[in-house]
Amino acid sequence: MTSPYLDENGSVTVAFAEEYHRVMAGDRGDKPLPLARLQPGTVRWLVENYYRSKLFQAYSSSTQKDKRCVLNRYCEIVGDLPFKKMRKSDIEASQMKRRSTPGAADKLVKYLKALFNWAIKQELATFNPATGVTKINKSDGFHGWSEIELERYRSFYPIGTTARLAMELMLNLGVRRSDLVKLGRRNLIGDRIEFVPQKGAGKYAQFLSLPVTDELHDALRAIDHDKTTFLVTEYGKPFTSNGFGNKMRQWCDDAGLPECSSHGLRKASATILAEAGATEHQLMAIFGWSDSKMAQHYTKSARSKRIIDAGFERRKNYVSFKDLSPR
Repeated sequence: MTSPYLDENGSVTVAFAEEYHRVMAGDRGDKPLPLARLQPGTVRWLVENYYRSKLFQAYSSSTQKDKRCVLNRYCEIVGDLPFKKMRKSDIEASQMKRRSTPGAADKLVKYLKALFNWAIKQELATFNPATGVTKINKSDGFHGWSEIELERYRSFYPIGTTARLAMELMLNLGVRRSDLVKLGRRNLIGDRIEFVPQKGAGKYAQFLSLPVTDELHDALRAIDHDKTTFLVTEYGKPFTSNGFGNKMRQWCDDAGLPECSSHGLRKASATILAEAGATEHQLMAIFGWSDSKMAQHYTKSARSKRIIDAGFERRKNYVSFKDLSPR
């Protein structure tokens, strides 16, 4: 088994649970099932054809693995059923069976929607039964760091520590941890850090060239090793993505910041840029987002904050003017 066992909060990951059940059922998932052994028109037959599609092959290896894990687990239950008879109510029923893990439930719906969208384009299906199925996970996701939390972390970890370098890299570049752990001096081109994000690399390979801010420059200048990556473990080895997530969890806990996480720094980075006036297209370019939905979330919040501040500024001026008026 290759899926990470624990997440940043110390809980068993959804990927591990799904892979465990799949392996226990006898499906290793590393080789495609021969189509000749499958009944045409079944859910499993559709999924296996999807795996062989140009669209699926264009995904990164990590995305392919995650989709296989979720869809193979789903096929253990409904794989022999005809996919053309599936309805919205069937998708919702499968979603609700997983309501104890809402993130996993919504991921299944997301992947099934993508599966049927592909099937429609291939003229294998005429409608998408996952269309209109709403999310049950209403959480805002990872906690975004506040300015107070950032300053507390900086006070706890001075320049020169690995913990401080990790925070400044994530905050000032807004990178995912899967990209962060691979960055090194080879990516430092002049006063910019340049790389191709791992997520979506096989699909559209978006090249990023991000400026090194003053805060990040100070942190990079304090590096005292000559390893290939900026961040190394206490044994001088590069971090893995999950290993870094666990270490960041420890650093945050030691600093008295139990709600903070590595992904929360990416959210904080987007928030800071949006409040500084960055546009949706600028945020999309910086964070490697392929559509504007996520960027709109941050710019909308930033506009709302500016509107509120402007309203209170008008109130302040009104009260001051009223106090100066002759009585």
